[in-house]
Amino acid sequence: MQYPVTRVLYRPVSTRVAVLLGRTSITPTAVTWISAVMAVGAAVLLGFGAYVAGGLLTLAAVIADCADGDLARSTGRSSPGGAFLDSVLDRWTDAALVLGLMYSDLEAYGTVGGLALTASLLTSYTRARAQSLGVDCPEGVGGRDARILILVVAAVTGFIWWGLAVVAVAGFVTSVQRGVLASRRLAD
Repeated sequence: MQYPVTRVLYRPVSTRVAVLLGRTSITPTAVTWISAVMAVGAAVLLGFGAYVAGGLLTLAAVIADCADGDLARSTGRSSPGGAFLDSVLDRWTDAALVLGLMYSDLEAYGTVGGLALTASLLTSYTRARAQSLGVDCPEGVGGRDARILILVVAAVTGFIWWGLAVVAVAGFVTSVQRGVLASRRLAD
């Protein structure tokens, strides 16, 4: 089962948002940019220690990020350019959120945040590189949807160090899982 957090938590809201947006002239690309700006705003809040506000804005941003794809599919405006922009901005916002948490207390969260950031980027890179070679490997325990939820829960509950540590471990495990799966699929 791929992306269970998205399917259970984010999509029930994002599909409704997309239906509402489909009645307007707002484009999927505009929604992509809006979700990225929201995520960067959340990262700034996190960086200044406004953890609950930052966590809630992160949740809203990830729902908006799902809504752009829902809107594109429901209105027939999906495009390779839109998919590319969405993927790139996802990496930027992933980094911004982890960096925001790190910045809130560099002494306490610097090292574990660096590991979480590295693991998040490796997870995404492993899949992207496999896709560039003609196979896909979206599986893994630490997909983006799960990592974002962990960061939101960590921010809202104040368990920042633990949240970053879980993201780091889940990300590294997922990167290895995806690497093994991609290697097997490429060998066939």
